[in-house]
Amino acid sequence: MTRAARPGRPALRRAQREALMGVLFAAPFALGMLLVVIVPLLGVMGISLTQWSLLDAPRWVGLRNYTRLAADPAFLRSAGVTAAFTAGILALNISAALALATLLNVRLRGIGVFRTIVFSPVVMPVVAWALVWKFLLQPDSLLNTWLSRLGAGEVNLLFTPSTALWTVVVIEVIKSVGLNAVIFLSALQGVPPELHEAARLDGATGWQVFRRIILPLISPTFFLVFIVTLIGALKLFTPVYVLTGGGPADSTTTLIVYMFKQGFQFFEFGYASAVATVLFVIVLALTVAQWSLRRRLVFYEG
Repeated sequence: MTRAARPGRPALRRAQREALMGVLFAAPFALGMLLVVIVPLLGVMGISLTQWSLLDAPRWVGLRNYTRLAADPAFLRSAGVTAAFTAGILALNISAALALATLLNVRLRGIGVFRTIVFSPVVMPVVAWALVWKFLLQPDSLLNTWLSRLGAGEVNLLFTPSTALWTVVVIEVIKSVGLNAVIFLSALQGVPPELHEAARLDGATGWQVFRRIILPLISPTFFLVFIVTLIGALKLFTPVYVLTGGGPADSTTTLIVYMFKQGFQFFEFGYASAVATVLFVIVLALTVAQWSLRRRLVFYEG
């Protein structure tokens, strides 16, 4: 019995060593997630149940901050701004990225230069990008003056409540569309050319080829880009704050800008933490909902 069991011991020890090595390699990442993500997240949730400002010590108030949020018109307005801002980013970014990727997928002379131009805004510092656009969109700037001379009337894109939000959306799309275009380009280049040829031989139009063949094959990439762009739009802060500061008349005050104002301008840390917790729950719920629908919406070739 003992002799028969001996040959299995080295294999068992090797499996144990491999398991230990796996744990050691994963430990730094797990420790980083614990210290940088999970512990601060739990801390914010705990602070959201208190009333805490710089003037006094934290005081337990339970769910009072959340009931205050439900009746706060400024919070509800910022939630609506966030929804419109996110929808605009998703629609413009993904459609423009897919169109650019289709153009970049064509083999023409100088296409490498065009690819570089499309991607170059992605690597620019966010603050520098926002400051340049803020300078270009000053009330007496060349762009506003040019639009006024075209018959648009008195134009002030960045400082008019009806146009400020969509101006920020366009600026952000120009900044980030290159990354999604490159991701879509890699997916398009993975579509077998034989499928294009077979579809054309069957008499399919360009739109039919795109809808029935290309789009299903790149749907996993489309799904990834959609989730990443959605989460990025919901947590976007720097360009909005630099360009408008949440104004004019709170027309660009998204939830994360509202959270920043409550925490670092009015020093209502408990209330700001409640806003952060609500934003986290929204992002988590949207991500889980999309992930649960992936089998219906995404075509996996295997």
